[in-house]
Amino acid sequence: MSFSEIKKMISLTLGTFFGVGLIPIMPGTITTFVIALIWYYFIPDYLFYNATENIVFYDRFLIFYLLVILFAYLSVYICKINEEEFGKDGKQIVIDEVVGYLLAVMFLPKTIMVAIYAFILFRVLDIGKPLFINKLQKLPHGWGIMLDDVAAGIFANIILLGLYKLRPAFFIINF
Repeated sequence: MSFSEIKKMISLTLGTFFGVGLIPIMPGTITTFVIALIWYYFIPDYLFYNATENIVFYDRFLIFYLLVILFAYLSVYICKINEEEFGKDGKQIVIDEVVGYLLAVMFLPKTIMVAIYAFILFRVLDIGKPLFINKLQKLPHGWGIMLDDVAAGIFANIILLGLYKLRPAFFIINF
């Protein structure tokens, strides 16, 4: 197997989020649901919080999200390779939903309600593409695929952070 074949295979695997994007019905929504579950159940709280002393480790948040941003940048290249296989913003390319959702939950407490609200709001913004988000989608070479979801995730995060400041109890319900 040549290097270019390996590169393409890895890009297709990551671009479809390990095959989730190949599900024929609502692959973007299903991918967002899967990443929400991963965020809630598998990313340890202690990376970001000390619950006994009610301390938030913002430096760890920053490191985590710098890695997310780096991953988003690398994903542009992955999206470009996936475009060759699936067409411009093919529905199978879902790596952008992973990045967008992780940006939507940035700096928020890890509760089931945050996971649900971020899921709903991110999907509404990603599908509806209000404001200039729709224009971002038209950018070439994988940038459009990634940046519209980055913008949707950031807008969802800003809205959720504002709501959290106004009504924190609405976000704290946990199971």
